[in-house]
Amino acid sequence: MTDSLVIVGAGPGLGAAMGARFAAEGWSIGLIARDQPVLDTGAAELEQSGVPVAIARADVTDEAAVDRALRSIHGALGGSLGIVVYNASIFQAEQALDLTTDALMLALKIHVLGALNTAKSAVRLMEPVGHGTVVFTINSLALHPEAASTALSIGKGAQHNLALSLELEVVDKGIKVAIVTITKPIAPGTDFDPAKIAELYWKIAQQSPDAFVRDHTFDGA
Repeated sequence: MTDSLVIVGAGPGLGAAMGARFAAEGWSIGLIARDQPVLDTGAAELEQSGVPVAIARADVTDEAAVDRALRSIHGALGGSLGIVVYNASIFQAEQALDLTTDALMLALKIHVLGALNTAKSAVRLMEPVGHGTVVFTINSLALHPEAASTALSIGKGAQHNLALSLELEVVDKGIKVAIVTITKPIAPGTDFDPAKIAELYWKIAQQSPDAFVRDHTFDGA
């Protein structure tokens, strides 16, 4: 059975770079996103690598939709679900005293509820085979909040704690949890180029279960 990578919150930046990196190693790729054009473009690019590619639409805040999407991709890729990366994010430039209830709830829905929906479904599919990895993509705001990015800081901080809590629950099921912290904004052609960051996710995939490291930081080095 071919190893598989599923990216939840797939897109043209880091998600595309991750897909290309793993496809270059012969992995099957699954893409989940809300917008069909994003999925169609991503699939067309990956299919040039000659690897199996499966796509599914889902709003990450809809638990049933995420579960259907992951199950669909799981079946399309031959019952394989090696690594699931939660990569969905939203940025709102609001300080704490200007942050509206709607804006805060949206941040929590994308960064926390979406991550939880993904983790629940992924674990259900991984548990019968006794292995698999769930990866959360956060940034330095999770640990070092900024006033101008209050909603994102709260959302990523909560997602970080969700990942830690999940690890405690699945540690005896053979399922691994990894957290990738990106310390600066992703920008093509810089030290934070998506392709460079994608190498870190590939490093996670190559870890031995007996020497698995949960926390990984990309600082441009």
